[in-house]
Amino acid sequence: MLLDINSAFYSWIRGGMLVLFIYHFMFYLQNKGRLHKYYSGYLFCLVVYLVRDAFPQESMQLSYQYISFSIQYVGYVFFIHFCRELTKSYEYFPTLDYGVTLLSKLLLAIAMALVGVQYFYGYEVQKQVVAYTVPFATACAFYVFYLLSKVSRDQVYYLLFGSMFFLIFANISSVKMIYGEYFLLGFKVHRMFYYFLGAMVQSLIFALLIGNNFREILKKKQEAELQLLRQENQISKLKIIALKSQMNPHFLFNSLNSINNFVIQNKVEEASNFITKFSALVRKVLQSTNEDAISLADELTVVAMYVKLEQMRLKNSFTYETVVDTTVELESLQVVPLFLQPFIENAIWHGLSLQAGKKSVVIKIQQRGAWVSIQILDNGIGLNKGRQNTTKTKKSYGIAIVRERMELMYNKDIVIQLRDRMEDGEQGTEVLLVFPVKLRELEIL
Repeated sequence: MLLDINSAFYSWIRGGMLVLFIYHFMFYLQNKGRLHKYYSGYLFCLVVYLVRDAFPQESMQLSYQYISFSIQYVGYVFFIHFCRELTKSYEYFPTLDYGVTLLSKLLLAIAMALVGVQYFYGYEVQKQVVAYTVPFATACAFYVFYLLSKVSRDQVYYLLFGSMFFLIFANISSVKMIYGEYFLLGFKVHRMFYYFLGAMVQSLIFALLIGNNFREILKKKQEAELQLLRQENQISKLKIIALKSQMNPHFLFNSLNSINNFVIQNKVEEASNFITKFSALVRKVLQSTNEDAISLADELTVVAMYVKLEQMRLKNSFTYETVVDTTVELESLQVVPLFLQPFIENAIWHGLSLQAGKKSVVIKIQQRGAWVSIQILDNGIGLNKGRQNTTKTKKSYGIAIVRERMELMYNKDIVIQLRDRMEDGEQGTEVLLVFPVKLRELEIL
């Protein structure tokens, strides 16, 4: 069986090499990785050379006389660049690596010259030229091995073993082709047996090396992605902390204005009562803003305390109501702290306080699947008139902070809309807030 070059043993190796070539070439087409490009080129040259004896036709054999030796040298060129890419020798030893690239160019020149020798002088002369160039090619191979040995990586030793195993066995087949079937070794096998065996062993080792290299690349990529995620989370947490520090003085400043009004009017009892409630509110606010998230129930408690203070300031001139749908679980639903207060504040300061007659603020809360919808309705002077009576900066400052905080905590999956109710033939302003039920996780991994 081993004497017949077209037996099952040799056919299986040819088929296996062809499958490996197709696999790595397809992988290269998808990922454009140089490692797979060079290795698929090397496998292609091996497959072309190994299938030579599978075509006994005279025309095919004559054609192979032009390429059978040249294709091996081209394969060596691909092999050299495969080794360079696998070990990154061009990064570690640029001077030695430059010598390797010169050798690869020289081998390519020899491959082209052998085609010319075949054309002008014939196959027998070409064989003689090869006999003289084999030692040079072997020396080039050992130079490459020397370069590889300087790279201190475990996979390099497997690369060296597979390469040297194939080099030795390929040279045995080449020598037998030139000097006879039983030169050196007299085993009853076809002279190409050693070449096939060397190619098979080397391919198995290289397949393991490439697989291991690919796993290392994936591992590094995953580590880089994890590190990036950690950095993004850390940045988000720092942004939220900064926004909280902006929110507290903004909220406190407007609340202190209310106390100042009582003092100016010399209403001592009202001021004392206001300060008592205000201190309780400040304590609650500070507790809330120390957390990344609080329950919607706690958020509504803070809003109710704030509204109570504003009702005192405006002598109970407006009513406040919260309408919660039965599908909403206030205690378990986590939200961004103090996200409602700026909208309620705007409704009171820039809407209700400037409106005569019966005034009200209503909060409507609903949940639809994975989304929460909150409407804030007032019957003040309306959004358009409110904009005319106050500066844009003063009015939108707190809302802008809330928007940024919510975008950070919900990955920008939020809706914040302000609309004048005059569009519906009613009085006042409507605020619509829509956000996911689930907050973004900002724990550092």
